[in-house]
Amino acid sequence: MLRARELIQLLVDAGFEFVIVGGIAAVAHGSVELSDDLDVVSPFKADNLDRLTRALVPHRPRFALTPEKRRVDQSPAELARFKNLYLLTDLGRLDVLSEVTAVGSFEAVRAHAVAMTLFERVCRVISLDDLIAAKAAMLRPKDKQVELELRAIRDKLAKR
Repeated sequence: MLRARELIQLLVDAGFEFVIVGGIAAVAHGSVELSDDLDVVSPFKADNLDRLTRALVPHRPRFALTPEKRRVDQSPAELARFKNLYLLTDLGRLDVLSEVTAVGSFEAVRAHAVAMTLFERVCRVISLDDLIAAKAAMLRPKDKQVELELRAIRDKLAKR
């Protein structure tokens, strides 16, 4: 079960640099779609990943995609060589991505990201237009449905 409030607060308080993307970003923009994980895009730099891993230690981070769900025990420098991190924690699933399909790298996503207050913390959230582009590039029916919903939200906002 995702404990989004606690996980987002933990990441912000740790000084981890990230932009929220995916389902939680869609909800932040007004979607009714529920999400069972937190997707973020982040720079894969050792100092940033050190802040992440230190913050997650009490919450038993494990690799979500390994059969044995082995714990994360690599150094931040080793983790910086990864492209993505798919983690299970006691606070829920956390997917840390180095880029977003149809948008690009962390820097590209951050360039258009918007600051939002979520769970009493100011964080960056992927822009509505970039999120629509990302959802449009996905092949899952769920993403197509969210894309249509986000387009309707954008249209409604444009009429204000």
